[in-house]
Amino acid sequence: MYKVVKKEVIKADRFTVIQEKVEKNGQIAPFSYVTIGKGISIIPFVDKKHVLLLKEYRHPVGSWQYEFPSGGIDEGEEPLQAAKRELLEETGYETQEIEPLGFTYPSFGSTNEQIFLFAGHVKKLTKPKREVLEEIKMEIVSVDQLEDLIINGKFAHGAGLAAWLNWKLRH
Repeated sequence: MYKVVKKEVIKADRFTVIQEKVEKNGQIAPFSYVTIGKGISIIPFVDKKHVLLLKEYRHPVGSWQYEFPSGGIDEGEEPLQAAKRELLEETGYETQEIEPLGFTYPSFGSTNEQIFLFAGHVKKLTKPKREVLEEIKMEIVSVDQLEDLIINGKFAHGAGLAAWLNWKLRH
């Protein structure tokens, strides 16, 4: 559909910015997007009526945000393995029962990022092994409290919202 007539690639840490000149129907227009590796997000159920939320400082938006454990998929790693690893690293919790909930493209107009979604019943195992820039607090909240946070715009984590919707539609 599009014909790329010029392409510039800019590497920036874990992101790659693609700037193109694209031809369509004889007209040329600029088109830019970001490529990023695949990721995961997992809903950690503590029991049937409670979930574990993270409240993490997010530098790009300059504020503390509620979210589910999430992160990138390492080279050669399967999404399910990444979900277990990220859950353990960020929370110190583990799960043996994981339900796949599909995937989402959070913003396919500007990035190719694909996030695989999961839910699992968790148990505390160890102390989290967080990355240097991860500033995370954990809270156990009821499902009703989570849904109030969503309705009131206090839980705005895109992958988390997609995971929650997929889980609700299946249960």
